[in-house]
Amino acid sequence: MRQYLATLHKRPHHHKRRFALLASGGFTLLVFGIWALVNFGSTSLTTSGTEASANKAVEEASPLGSLYRGLGASFEALRGSVSELKSDLEVIDFESGYEEMKNNTLNVYGR
Repeated sequence: MRQYLATLHKRPHHHKRRFALLASGGFTLLVFGIWALVNFGSTSLTTSGTEASANKAVEEASPLGSLYRGLGASFEALRGSVSELKSDLEVIDFESGYEEMKNNTLNVYGR
């Protein structure tokens, strides 16, 4: 392996890219495997009954379910903000503001 890594710089460019892809893919799989073991691994048998039930309740929430609930809450908040903005814009009188701005602009240029 040392000899391969020592002579890698002499290899063709496509070979270097393939090696980089395999190395990064292997590292990604290693990180994903550790993450999966930590999040979805088995619980220890030494926990008490209340701790086991609390852990079971936490484990029942899947990552996709959590993502779905988070996106749903964000969408609801965005929809509430848009409806609040619409109601605030209905209250504003744009015509009088436009006429005042138009009259002031004409006064500035001496018309």
